[in-house]
Amino acid sequence: MMDEVLILGGGLAGGAAAIQLARAGVSTRLLERDAATSHKVCGEFLSIEAQRDLERLGINLDQLGAVSVDRLRLVRGTKQVEAALPFVARGISRKILDEALLDSARAAGAIVERGVRVSRMHHGVADTNAGTRQARHIFLATGKHDLRGWRRTTPTRRDDYVGFKMHWRLEASQCEALGNAIELIMFNGGYAGLQRIASHVANLCLVIRRERLAGMGGRWENVLAALMREAHLTRRLGNAKTLFPRPLTIANQPFGYVNTTSSSACERTFRLGDQVAVTAPLTGDGMATALRSARLAADCLQSGFDAAPYHRRMEQLASGQVRRAMRLQRVTGLPVIMGPVLALLGLWPGALTSLVSMTRLPGLRLT
Repeated sequence: MMDEVLILGGGLAGGAAAIQLARAGVSTRLLERDAATSHKVCGEFLSIEAQRDLERLGINLDQLGAVSVDRLRLVRGTKQVEAALPFVARGISRKILDEALLDSARAAGAIVERGVRVSRMHHGVADTNAGTRQARHIFLATGKHDLRGWRRTTPTRRDDYVGFKMHWRLEASQCEALGNAIELIMFNGGYAGLQRIASHVANLCLVIRRERLAGMGGRWENVLAALMREAHLTRRLGNAKTLFPRPLTIANQPFGYVNTTSSSACERTFRLGDQVAVTAPLTGDGMATALRSARLAADCLQSGFDAAPYHRRMEQLASGQVRRAMRLQRVTGLPVIMGPVLALLGLWPGALTSLVSMTRLPGLRLT
């Protein structure tokens, strides 16, 4: 039996697309390579754009335990600058959110198959460990994983940064000190984001340059020890309990990648999420980009368009945001610049709020 749409990947983009298509009566099958929903390396920051797309899908973030995030605190050494976010963001575990999306997709009528790994795609046919699956349209939502014959063109290096993630159970005093802020903590060779994602749980997600990591023996323990030598993180996480037996890690992410129309050869294959754009994580727009791509791809298909206008529109939407985010990421890696920048922001905290506004995705229009 041939489905109308075959979605490869059960993360944010895949789950959101499956909900919208199934509710519209489109026969939809989603294949997820993992047998059970798992944690992912992610800042777990939902911007206002991401929240609006989730609200359209009927996802109730309050019921899922999401916490409000309304302040941004920029930290480097002993210096701090704090400003209001231009919107109220939310923090939530990706494991919880991904599971909620897949549950909603099933309830809407989508077929969700877990533990199914795709080895190859050819002419609308997916070869998997569970046999072949066939559809008229393919939604590629496989994140960093490229399929044979469907690799992204990557204009930027893929090996500059390594990402780590750990959840911590905070003490009551640490929850109060962190409050409803997201903290961006700058250090030589990288930066970390710290925010609450549940009542007493915080997510520490960081990226570090590969050469800096190599100089620290390539070990998470050494990275954490170096960070904890700073008084700020000692106050935030000292005596807090780690909730994973080991940190999650990811490498070879093509930060700065934006899929171009010319690289989208098949008119029936839609690239979603990290397959269409990979922004610098410090702006917190990764989840918004994934959800926006799902919405736009489903809208295009339902309107009778093929993949080409979708990819053109996503390129228009994402390219400016990704370009600005990458510039900011490069600035954070220059200690000689960050000192004066923090001093300036300390005199004018409102500039930090404006800077956040400048990195948002633009509004959504089909044409």
